[in-house]
Amino acid sequence: MDTLGVERALGAIGTTFRLTRLYPVSHPAVVEATRHIEAALPGLAAAGTVELKIGASGLHWQAQHLLPRNAQLTELASLLYARGIRVIRVNPGLTTEHVLKMFGVATGSVPVDDPGLGQITLGLTRRSIRVSQPLMTAPASAAGAGGGTLELKRASHVFRPDVVPADVEVKRAIAGLHPGEPTQVQRGAVDRLRTLTPTLLEQRDVALVAEAVSALDRLLVGATDPDLVAAIGVTAAGMVDQAMVERMVARLAEPRVPPAEREALVHATGALAVLSIDPILRAYLAAPDEAREPYRAVIRTAGERAVEALRPRLADEDAAVAMAAAEMIGFTGAPGVVELLVPLLRHSSDFVREAALGGLAEIGGREICRPAMPVLKDASAAVRAAAAHAIAVGGDPAATTVLVRRLEQETDEGVLGTLLRGIGRLGAPEALEVLAKQAEPGGMLKRRSAVLRAAAVEGLGYLTSVDAQALVQLYTHDKEPTVRRAAEGARK
Repeated sequence: MDTLGVERALGAIGTTFRLTRLYPVSHPAVVEATRHIEAALPGLAAAGTVELKIGASGLHWQAQHLLPRNAQLTELASLLYARGIRVIRVNPGLTTEHVLKMFGVATGSVPVDDPGLGQITLGLTRRSIRVSQPLMTAPASAAGAGGGTLELKRASHVFRPDVVPADVEVKRAIAGLHPGEPTQVQRGAVDRLRTLTPTLLEQRDVALVAEAVSALDRLLVGATDPDLVAAIGVTAAGMVDQAMVERMVARLAEPRVPPAEREALVHATGALAVLSIDPILRAYLAAPDEAREPYRAVIRTAGERAVEALRPRLADEDAAVAMAAAEMIGFTGAPGVVELLVPLLRHSSDFVREAALGGLAEIGGREICRPAMPVLKDASAAVRAAAAHAIAVGGDPAATTVLVRRLEQETDEGVLGTLLRGIGRLGAPEALEVLAKQAEPGGMLKRRSAVLRAAAVEGLGYLTSVDAQALVQLYTHDKEPTVRRAAEGARK
């Protein structure tokens, strides 16, 4: 089915609808958009009577989803769907006045049985709500022939601020929350946002609430006026509750969330760490590792605000919860976290010990090296590898001696690879000799595995000396593909 003419008309209708929510009908942008509708209507009329099915995600015709990527048209369809309208029938003879009346039905300012709908028929499920009469056959009680049209035109020249959509008003208030604005402007914007809070919550727009909370939090960072600080606290408290935070966390996990919206959600849930930590922990545990980054970003944004909420979870009886808390508390980067994680290195669960070392690695600094050294002898290979990584991240070259000594005692290949990379990362003077030896193929009786040789070459890549870089270049021609790839990666 050729849908070009119908889609062209619907695209113009979607654009005009969005503009009418931002500006009065008399605005030049809206007038120009209505001209585009008029130009597209002949193509729509050529298709005859068109019956469109309305779904929550858009408009469907002849089993085809029309303009699925047009967000403006999808918004119009979702509003009509929310008002219980499931079918829209468009007859030839449609005019822009009929379309504008339909916009009013979508926003709730025009009843579904308004005579001004003209050639538009609205249907609820399979039952028709009303078959509209064309304006030319309006009853005599109307203000003469075409009275509906004249009334609409008169109304189009009147700008009524009270009909500005709530989301537009909220966005205007958010714009005034910029830290660079004068305190008086900021206070007025906060007060306006607090006034709009009931309307905002009625819309259940999680993204808009997140945007508002984010703006309030950014403003709070630089606020010095006590009255402004108090007003920010009151406004934010009235805008969110546990249920709203739960919806924000759930939205974080949804695929294809626009980057700007995800950023607002991350910032808002981070600012609301007292309420968000528990749902974040649950979602973090339930998500696969590749889908956990948004939750890590929340904790990084929360910073010290998340520490107090995470601290009791470190002692949770459920090892999985303690493990997640140990990982997350490292993401805060807050001072004093090392003291909270070190006792977990003696936890009965391998997973908690490994997570605690991961948290220490996130913190970094030489102070994490000494507590991690005894764990190099842990019974779990995964924990030993995590300890070697934490020591390397700590950045104390003096710890190289411990890692080199452990090379002679370690039997697990994965841990050995982490030790070799750690030796290179620390960059002590003795590192070149150790890594150069481990990168060699070995003799006939004792060949080194390609995996370990590759790890040694990766370690050499951390060293900046001419000799180390010459060795890396040499191994780009090695017979082992694994070693060659490691050398090529080390050169980058």
